[in-house]
Amino acid sequence: MNPCKALLPAVVAALLVPATSLAAPPAQAATPLTTGSVRLDIASGRVEGDVCVSNLPDASKGSFVLNAGLNVARVTDGDGKPVGFDGWYDPGVDGEARIYTLAEPAATLCVQYVGAFPVYARHDAPTDFKGLMAFNGDSARFTEQSAWLPQAFDSKTRVRSSESRYDLQVHCGGCRFLYLNGSPAIEGAQGRFRSDNPRPVLLFGGSGPITCTAQVTILNETLPTAKVDALSSTVQKIADVHSRYIGVPLADRPTFLRMVTLNQIERDREGSEWGFATWPTIAMSGSIGNVADSLLAGGEKAERRVQYIAHEMGHYYFGTLNRPQGPYFWVLLESSAEFLSIKALREISGDAAADRYIARLQSAIDKTDKPLPAFDAIDDNSDLGELYRYGYGPLLLLSLEKQVGEAKMQAFMRELLAAPSPKNWAELQGIAMKTGIDAKAWEHWRASCVAGGRQRCQ
Repeated sequence: MNPCKALLPAVVAALLVPATSLAAPPAQAATPLTTGSVRLDIASGRVEGDVCVSNLPDASKGSFVLNAGLNVARVTDGDGKPVGFDGWYDPGVDGEARIYTLAEPAATLCVQYVGAFPVYARHDAPTDFKGLMAFNGDSARFTEQSAWLPQAFDSKTRVRSSESRYDLQVHCGGCRFLYLNGSPAIEGAQGRFRSDNPRPVLLFGGSGPITCTAQVTILNETLPTAKVDALSSTVQKIADVHSRYIGVPLADRPTFLRMVTLNQIERDREGSEWGFATWPTIAMSGSIGNVADSLLAGGEKAERRVQYIAHEMGHYYFGTLNRPQGPYFWVLLESSAEFLSIKALREISGDAAADRYIARLQSAIDKTDKPLPAFDAIDDNSDLGELYRYGYGPLLLLSLEKQVGEAKMQAFMRELLAAPSPKNWAELQGIAMKTGIDAKAWEHWRASCVAGGRQRCQ
């Protein structure tokens, strides 16, 4: 049973903007398709997979990665022919995953595998992070980072194909509901999930409740009506702002996922929270109710929650409709989402809230003594760390808006969404010129705010 499916048309209707304002999404490269079946059991931590990945990138037809706790039984091609592979002895490792190299490239890769993982029913594990295949006694959580499905791997660039279209049958012993990122949650221990849009493939199976409104889905936690309404209202406001600014309706309903972490005892003792976003999933440790409490309380607590949710919702545009590539990957993915979140914060919480947030970003930049990579000299070797992605990048976009005006900046952001990722500064400038930004204004911004990695505009 799918308790959320009937609400989907209402979501689209509620978020539609006039057709004349729509921007065409960029043409995207073909992405892998993952098909097959996966079985897991909450009580034992056992996982079995019989999965095929097709439409592989040319550079990734010779190798794949799979979580290091999973054992490969056999590999075949799309016709069932056995394919030889290395990876048993002295294996290569990519983070959480073991690297397997095929004896010959395969256009379709089919892998049968099995494994078992510790079950931390007391929530007393030494650690927890996104790369673990996590069993906590009453739920199972596998993210795209954990490589619970075979992922094509480019051995030269060491990049995994972590996004995929999918058609998967999932069976989970002990689950009351199942959820696969990008598909509506279903009640029951088994179900088929399909997505024609590439998604980072996250799986969650649990025993808690499912709450659906026209704006949000809340998984694995029961909230009183006032808190559900607070989340729904905030999401709707953000969706309205983003849709008007970008000119494209936000067609995904965010899913707020409560997860009890493997080391929840330690986190509760320290009073710490942990969360991550794998759009359209926003996962949070402890309680989603804490977020709603902040929204209801108002003040700076509410402002921070609005900004955070708006950032994650910005990834529908930069990360889903437009999947950034190349040297500007982090700026397009994270700085653009952060810029959109500041626009939403200003409209929803007011100028003072937005100005306070911008001041905090600038303060963090002012305190750093590490040189920042110059925006006009970014290449594939540039190290754009967290401060750059979430602080410096959005400040640069805001400084460009001051230089060219809000209308032209809006046109620039829409064109960034519609265009393939720029490969260099000249291509980025070409996008700006296409939107009517004056070449002299662009050069003045570059010279006064960008050149040399300036921490402030001069």
